[in-house]
Amino acid sequence: GQYGHNAYYFYRNWTEYANGFGNPADEYWIGNKALHALTSGDEEMVLRIVLSNSTEDSTYFDYKTFTVASEQQLFQLRIGNFSEMTGDPMERLSGQKFTTYDRDNDASAFNCAERLRGAWWYILCDDSNLNGLNLNGHHDSSGDGIVWEGTSSDAAHYSYPKVEMMIRPAK
Repeated sequence: GQYGHNAYYFYRNWTEYANGFGNPADEYWIGNKALHALTSGDEEMVLRIVLSNSTEDSTYFDYKTFTVASEQQLFQLRIGNFSEMTGDPMERLSGQKFTTYDRDNDASAFNCAERLRGAWWYILCDDSNLNGLNLNGHHDSSGDGIVWEGTSSDAAHYSYPKVEMMIRPAK
């Protein structure tokens, strides 16, 4: 992991993801309740995801639509209007509910968060896993790292050392 934390730093339960954890100066999840509060108002919010590899080269993805529903709605994701023409593993997740190892809301026959040791808006445990294990680069396991499908032919076996998710008002 980064900042002295172990690889399992983001393998946490529903309550921790709901309320947030960590330190904003290093590894951090603002909390799904906070994401809901920030994205549920009248003002549209945009999301930028930045993936950085081990040489600090980065790739970013912008979404002009981003909302997270309330806890009663299982923090359902609405995301869209991807800025690029290439394939996008996040837009397919629009409408998905958040899953943790102790709260299975994905469409898979088994719990994706438990299988991939993360927490995310999974469908069938593929596409993306930005809260997966911090395995710092190439690894032998499949899909349990910080994964973004479509960035390489071997994406399931590469864990991004750094990922940032940033939101701001659209205007």
